[in-house]
Amino acid sequence: MKKIAIKYGLWMFAGFVAFFLTMHLLGLSHRYFFRIFNGVFHIAAIYYAIREYRKQNEDSINNYVSGVAMGVYTSAVGVLGFTIFMLLYLAFDTGFMEHLRAAMPIGEYLNPITASLFILTEGIVVSLIGSYLVTRVIDMNLANA
Repeated sequence: MKKIAIKYGLWMFAGFVAFFLTMHLLGLSHRYFFRIFNGVFHIAAIYYAIREYRKQNEDSINNYVSGVAMGVYTSAVGVLGFTIFMLLYLAFDTGFMEHLRAAMPIGEYLNPITASLFILTEGIVVSLIGSYLVTRVIDMNLANA
C-alpha cells in the first residue's frame, strides 16, 4: 500500500507543481479558477492508485474503507508535498504573495502559512470525497468484469 501511495502521490505532486509553474510562467497564475484543473491531476492519481491497489489485493474489492484509505494516503503525499512547495514559493516570491493579499477578501490575514493551509484543506476535502467516489466506481467496474 505504501509503495503505491508514494508512487502516485509523487506523480500528483509533480502534476501540481508543473501546472502551477506553467501557469505562472504564462502569466496566468493570478486566475484562481484555473486551480480546478488541479482536480484532474488529483483524481487521476487517486484513480490509478486505488485501481492498482485493488488489482494487487482482490480481496479488498467492496471494502470501501481500504479504497478510501489508499486514496487519502496517496493524496497526503501529493498534497502535503505541494503545500510545502507553495509555502516556500510564497515565502520567496513576495510580489506574488502581495498580489494574492490584494486580490483576496481576507488578504490582510493572508501570509505564506495561511495560504498554504488553504491549499492543504482544499486537498484534504478533495481527497476524501474523490477517494470515496473513485473507490465506488473502481469496485463497480471490477465486480462487473
